[in-house]
Order: sequence, then structure tokens, then C-alpha cells
Amino acid sequence: MATKSSGNATQRTIRLATICFLAALTFVFFRLTSTAADGGAEPQRRSKSKGRTETSAAGQMAASKYSKFSHTIEAHKQPCSNCHKFPSPNWRDVRKGDDAFADITEYPEHASCIGCHRQQFFSGAQPAICWNCHVSPGPRSPARYPFPSLGEAFDKSPRGQIIMPEFAVYFPHDKHIEMIEGKGEETDPKSCGVCHQLYQPQGDSDDEFVTKPPKGLADDAFWLKKGTFRTSPRTHAICFTCHTADSGLAPAPSNCNACHKLLPAGTDVARAHDDFDPKLAAEMGIKDRFTLIKWSRRDTAKFRHEWAPHAALNCTSCHNIATLNTLDRKTTVQVKSCGGEGTGCHIEATGDGALNIEFAKKKADPAFQCTKCHIANGKRQFPESHAAAIAAAQKR
Repeated sequence: MATKSSGNATQRTIRLATICFLAALTFVFFRLTSTAADGGAEPQRRSKSKGRTETSAAGQMAASKYSKFSHTIEAHKQPCSNCHKFPSPNWRDVRKGDDAFADITEYPEHASCIGCHRQQFFSGAQPAICWNCHVSPGPRSPARYPFPSLGEAFDKSPRGQIIMPEFAVYFPHDKHIEMIEGKGEETDPKSCGVCHQLYQPQGDSDDEFVTKPPKGLADDAFWLKKGTFRTSPRTHAICFTCHTADSGLAPAPSNCNACHKLLPAGTDVARAHDDFDPKLAAEMGIKDRFTLIKWSRRDTAKFRHEWAPHAALNCTSCHNIATLNTLDRKTTVQVKSCGGEGTGCHIEATGDGALNIEFAKKKADPAFQCTKCHIANGKRQFPESHAAAIAAAQKR
């Protein structure tokens, strides 16, 4: 019996081995046939792996765009109150004591976003969309960046160093010039100094520049000096002194778009669209947000408010309050303010003014770069406004 059982076990083993061999042979045959039909292409298994890699990369690119919120996207052009609730629940916490006032001081809640972006909200441990508000995205990291309305606190945050405003502020100076009472500021009219103070003044200090210039800087080379700009309000503090829910003075604090106007799509205040040179600013090591924004919006970057001849002028000597439109930079200062009204300075009938001299050189040589007032714009064609100002001075 033992011999018969042993023989049966041997036969079963042989049959099993034969079946396995035939199965393996069949698998190899179809594998080779498939490879030959594909012209020697890589096996399908590897193609799938490659496809997954490409899909993953595409997914990462798609996710990254959600980390940069923009109001200019058509779907985001909604009434401000759809997302921003006035006042924010934390307005008493972010400003303390007498400094606290009802304001929008926090980013919108999740409910404002999740209706359209549920898929982006649940796309991993650190969804890209969360970076718009949160310092370290994730369910256990609730900390958010300071909201832009907090002014200096936002400017000093990492977010404040890279985010540029998408809005311009409409402010009718002519309606406020007589209403705002000055408090001894060194401006004329006195009311101007309530909102516009000298920024980073040099005063009696020997430290002339905003950042230390390199050794060997030529005397006529531009390097940003202290006291160049005047401030503009960075928060709602001054505005909400009069425009409160109790006063009923329009616009109400909750009416955001009465003052905040969305810039055209593609507008970037940090680009060299005026007399601003981003490479030069980087070389100077300027990281101050206010300085960069002010400089980037300027037509004449070399004008310095603190310089003695300029500091002695009235504000209205250069700024026409009646026609000033904060949404149109061309109305801020006109070239005739530089001497075209018979004040001499830079435009003279005799041809000795700085603008007269630059104009003559540009006319003789179109490649000449006007560097008396400009950094980048001096390479462009001489504008009609400058030629008209010279012609007007010569007629007097």
C-alpha cells in the first residue's frame, strides 16, 4: 500500500509541474507577441507608471494656482459682503483698547470658499488653497496671516512682503480738504498733514539713504534717499473717525467698493510700468512694502519731498486738489508743477531750466537718456506734455 500511495503522489506531482510549465509557456508567448506588435515598446505596466507621474505633475500645477487668490477672476467678482462680513468677529482682539474699532480684520470664513472649492479643500493633508490665509495649512494649524487692513502688522508679515494690492483707492480730496482739521503738521494746507506725513525723514542725520549705497557710487547715480515719499493711510483708522455706522455719513464702513476699486486684470504695481526699476530696488535691498509700492507708482522717482526747496513749497503748488483723481495717476502731479506756471525752477523761458536742457539734448540725439528726473522713463520719447510746458514758458 505504501508503495502504491508513493507512486500516486509522484504522478500527481508530475502532472502539476506539467500544468505550471504550460501556463508559464503560454504567458511568455503572449508577452513576446504583445511586445513585437508594439514595435518593441515598453511593457504596458511601465507606461501606466509614467502616466501616473505625468498626471501627478499636472495635478500639482493645477493645485498651485489655487494658492494665489485673485479678485480679478470672473467668478470672484461678487459683492464684497458675500465673503467679507462687517465687522469681523476678532476686531476687538487684533487692536487693543482705544485703538480698537469695528472693521474687517480677518479673512473670510471657509463657507465663502467651500461652496465652489470643495474638491480643493479635501485634496490632502495640506491643501494648496489653504495657503491663501493660513500660515501652515492643515486641520491642526488654525493660525492665519494678518489681514491687509491691519496695515503695519500685515506689511511686516511674510505675506506682506510678496502680496501687492489688487485695488486702487478712490479718495475725493476736494471734498475733504476743508473738512479735515489739521493738527500742527508741517504742511500747507494743514489738513494734508493729517494723512500725509514725511516717510523715513533724514532730519539732522548723516545717514542720507534708505539703504547703504555701494562703494564708488557715482555722484549723479540714483540711490533712493530718505524723505523721498509722503505717507498715505494704511488702515481705516482715519477714515472711520467720521464714516461710522452711527454717524450715517456715506459711504458706510461696510461699503467696501465705494473706495476700493479693482485694478484692471494683469495690472501689477510692482512691475516697471512707470519709473520703477525692480532690479535696482533689489540691488538696493529694499524690502519695505510701503516704499516699493510708492516708488512703483511714481512717474518721477527722483523727486524728494524733504529736499529744502521742495519742502518749502505748499502742497497745492504741485497738487491740484480740484482735479486730483487717485484712480488716475496722471492727475496727481502735472509737469507744469515743475516750473511751467512761471515759478522758474526746472522750466524757464531762457532755456536754462533742467527740462529745457534735457529737451534740447533729446531733440539733438533721440538716444539721449533724460536722467535729471527719471530712471527708466528717460529712455522713452519726449512726451508732448513736457514739450507743451516748455512752449508755454517761452510765450511768457
